[in-house]
Amino acid sequence: MRRLLSKIKQKLKHKMMPVAGQFIEDPIERARVTGFFRAEDIELITDIFFKEGSTPGGRWDALLHAHMELPSWFRQGLDPLSPEYAAQQQRLWQLVSGVERPYEPEVDEKEVPLTGVDPVRLPAFYMRRDADAVRSASDHVIAGGMLLKHSGLKPGDWALEYGAGFGQTALSLARLGVNVDTVDISQAFCEAVRAQAEFFQVQLTPHHARFGSNPRPGQKYQLIWFYEAFHHCLDFQQLLRELPEHLAEGGRIVLSGEPMVEREYAAVPYPWGVRLHSEVVAVVRRMHWFELGFSEDFLYEIFTHAGFTIERIRCEPTLFGRLYVCQRRPAELHFGTQWLPPVLEDGWNPPEEDGRWTRGDARLALDPAANGHAELDLANLLGGRQRVTLEAGDFSTTVTLAPGERRTLRWPCAGAKWLTLRCATRRAALWRRLRRADHRALGIFVRRLRYDTTASAG
Repeated sequence: MRRLLSKIKQKLKHKMMPVAGQFIEDPIERARVTGFFRAEDIELITDIFFKEGSTPGGRWDALLHAHMELPSWFRQGLDPLSPEYAAQQQRLWQLVSGVERPYEPEVDEKEVPLTGVDPVRLPAFYMRRDADAVRSASDHVIAGGMLLKHSGLKPGDWALEYGAGFGQTALSLARLGVNVDTVDISQAFCEAVRAQAEFFQVQLTPHHARFGSNPRPGQKYQLIWFYEAFHHCLDFQQLLRELPEHLAEGGRIVLSGEPMVEREYAAVPYPWGVRLHSEVVAVVRRMHWFELGFSEDFLYEIFTHAGFTIERIRCEPTLFGRLYVCQRRPAELHFGTQWLPPVLEDGWNPPEEDGRWTRGDARLALDPAANGHAELDLANLLGGRQRVTLEAGDFSTTVTLAPGERRTLRWPCAGAKWLTLRCATRRAALWRRLRRADHRALGIFVRRLRYDTTASAG
C-alpha cells in the first residue's frame, strides 16, 4: 500500500508540474519554467548537449536539471518484476533512443572507438585534458579506493568484474596479487585490459562475454563487482539467478558508481527503468545504450529475494564511491545492524544495540526461496498490553503481548516475499524513564529474524 500511494503521489506531481508552462512553445524555455521536456524535444536536446556542450552560460543551463515527461501511454503501477513492466520499459527505450526494434546488447552497447588511445600510460580518465579532468579523476580514484577497502580480498583470491571498461580497479587488485577476470561486451575494452595485463605482467585476464557468464566454468570468486555497469543490465533478474553460482563461500557482490535513487522522483519515477534526466536522455539517443536507474527499495527487494543481504556504504566525497555490498543471507539477521532503504525506514525507528522499534506499519523483504520456517523475536518494552499483527505471504497471525513480555512468532517461510508488522504506537516519553527527552512513536521492539531450514514448512 505504501508503494502504491507513493506511485499515485508521483504520478499526480508529474502531471501537475508541467501545467504552468504547457502553452510555452519554445521547448528550452518550457524546460526552464517547468523542469520538464517532451519526447518530441529529444533530438533538439541531444544536438545542444553534443554540439554546444554543457559549459555554463549556454542553452544547456535551462536543461541541466530537466527531465523528460512520461508519454501518455505509460502505465504506472505495473508489477516491476512482470514481463509487462519490462516490455513497457523496452518501448520507452525505443522512444528515447529512436530505435524501432527491441534492445540488443551486442548491437546497442556500441564499441567505444579507442583509436590513438594508449591503454597503458593514459587509460580511462587519465587521457582527459579538459579543465574538469582532475576533479573528475578524483571521483574515480576515490571510488576505486572504496572498492578495494570493502572488497574483503587478500592476495591469491579470485575476483570477477563485469563491465570492466579499462579495468583500472581490476588492474590495482591484480597488482596486489589478486587473480582477476574481467568480462565486457566490448572487444576493444577487452584488448585494452589485455595490454595492461601484459605490460604489468599480472594475473589479469579479460573475457569477451555478457553479464552473468562465468569465464572460468566452475571457478568460485571471493568478489564479483560492477562499477558503472550494473545499470546497463536489462536482464537483471536472470543475472541474479546466475551470480550465486559463481560466488565463493563468504564472498560478496559489490555495486559502485551506480545510479540508485533513495526515493522515486522525476529522473527515476518508478522502481526501475530508463533514466529520464536530460543528459542521460541525450546519451541514450546518441549512443543507444540502455541507461537504467533503480530505486534503493527495489534494489533491496531483488537482492533479498535472491538470498542476499544488502548494505549501502556511504562515501561523503563523491557518489561514485557509494557502495552496495551484498552477501549471502545468514541464518539469523540482527535488527540492530540491518540496513534498510529510506522507503522502508519510514516504518522503523533507528537501529539500537539489540534491535529496533517499529513505527506504524513496518515492512521487510524476505527470502522466498528459503525452506522450513522463519522466526521473529519481539519484545513489548512499554507499559500496557500491545497487540501485534504479523503478515507474511498467505500467513497472518495476531498476538497480544503483556508489558515486558518477549515472544517468538513462527511461520512457514517458503514463497513469502514480504513481512509486515502492524501495531499501534505510543510516545516513548510516557513509558520510558530516560535522562533525555524521547518523544519517538514506538510500536514493538524487534530483535532477530531467523530462518530455520531444519524443519519442513507445513
